[in-house]
Amino acid sequence: MTMKFNKLYTLLFVALVSAGTSCTKLDTDVYSAYSEQTFPKTPEQFVAVTGPVYTSARGYFGDYFDLQTAGSDEVIIPTRGGDWFDGGKWRDMHFHTWSPNHEVVRNAWDWGFNAIGTCNRVLSVLEKSEESDQKTQTLAEIKAMRAWYYFLMMDTFGNIPLVTVFGADTSLPSTAPRAEVFNFIVSELEENLDKLSEDKSQATYGRPTKWFAHALLAKVYLNAQVYTGTPNWNKVVENTNAVINSGKYSLENDFLAQFKPDNGASNPEPIFSIPFDPSRATGNSLFMKVLHYASRETFELTVNPWNGWSAQPAYFDLFDDNDNRKQQWLYGQQYNSTGQPLVYNGINIVFNPNGYNLLPGSEFDIGGADDGGRLAGARCVKYYPDKNQVSNNAGNDVIVFRLADVLLMKAEAILQGATNGTAVEALAAANEVRKRAFPVNPEKYFTLGTLTLDAIYKERGLEFTFEVTRRTDMIRFGKWEEAMLFKPANPSETYKRLFPIPARARTNNPSLSQNDGYN
Repeated sequence: MTMKFNKLYTLLFVALVSAGTSCTKLDTDVYSAYSEQTFPKTPEQFVAVTGPVYTSARGYFGDYFDLQTAGSDEVIIPTRGGDWFDGGKWRDMHFHTWSPNHEVVRNAWDWGFNAIGTCNRVLSVLEKSEESDQKTQTLAEIKAMRAWYYFLMMDTFGNIPLVTVFGADTSLPSTAPRAEVFNFIVSELEENLDKLSEDKSQATYGRPTKWFAHALLAKVYLNAQVYTGTPNWNKVVENTNAVINSGKYSLENDFLAQFKPDNGASNPEPIFSIPFDPSRATGNSLFMKVLHYASRETFELTVNPWNGWSAQPAYFDLFDDNDNRKQQWLYGQQYNSTGQPLVYNGINIVFNPNGYNLLPGSEFDIGGADDGGRLAGARCVKYYPDKNQVSNNAGNDVIVFRLADVLLMKAEAILQGATNGTAVEALAAANEVRKRAFPVNPEKYFTLGTLTLDAIYKERGLEFTFEVTRRTDMIRFGKWEEAMLFKPANPSETYKRLFPIPARARTNNPSLSQNDGYN
């Protein structure tokens, strides 16, 4: 695990080791080290100042992941014999009955805007330093990270406060229209493209490069019609072509290799990843959420997983038996690390992908017996469980953007009507992803007749499980209000395509306007 941490992160941990784990504490200690006379000059000093921007990113796989994922059709988090009820917050996510007081909504908001505030504070320090190539590139990197954070918040909450300076104005910011935030994100990225590194290497791993900016621009433009009411499919193709034609990236031969605990800069497909480490960069606990208690014997873990998150049956059924991507799921008979059938408390462990049955009169409870509710659902191990985990923290780096997403965005934009690409190009891009999934089944490849928008939507589901894309995809394709498992269709509740502005945020800042449909 140590080898995949590059110089930037090694320096970062040294610089921040005395600052504890609180983001607020990190900000205070790091920034206070720089006075008007000692602004950063050396690469090491720039790392020390910018560190909190990148450590903040780890929350993407925590509170933000929960908010984006738990209400989508890829997962269900039922109560299992009383476990996982957690005040009903997961039930509310499944039924789309969240409120401005919802814990997951509030935590995601706090994370995102704390990260944006950290970016603004870092920029306030960097902008006063002496001019240099290091300064120019670092400013561009932090502005690109801030644009990413703003994209995440805009996608989730819509109209949000847009603040780009630190400490210059004591007034409380009002809510900016979503389209204005969209334009800010686009302009920030486009203005800083040529200042970002074009390198794909250990030195740039975990930092935004020119290709990060193009991938993010493609993602923003892909959803332009949702965000602004006006599509711009040509810009999607333009930015995806920039990544593809750079020659910097290629699809991983083994789909799952890029998600393993030893993943990192050497993987050819990821464009931007967030580094995690069991001891020094904690926060990746997804394996604990999905695995059954007995799975510790399968993956040689020293901890008991929490047995919660599992696939909705209709989502799991999307996967063809010949699809290599189905290997990310645990289902059916389970085995220990020596290949023996797995037994727990005298019960043979067999995961039933369709085993969800709500107990009558229960609070979203499917039962606690090991031969029933606690064994319901296929479990996703795309991010392969790390047997070297420490205190429930795994070392798998988390991928934010990768080439497969870029290829499928290009194909979708062309099908949607982009004029700077052809149907043949769309087919080639989509089949590049498809051929990896079905290497010996050419009959499964797309043709000009079968490559439809519905096919792209399904392919994105197959390819990007637990990669924080599904909610956004469901909204863009008009699927968010459809029925899923226990949740009935809610076609009149399109306002729930946005989450509410948290009540606490509005109490602290009365200038914030609530999203339509919420009190």
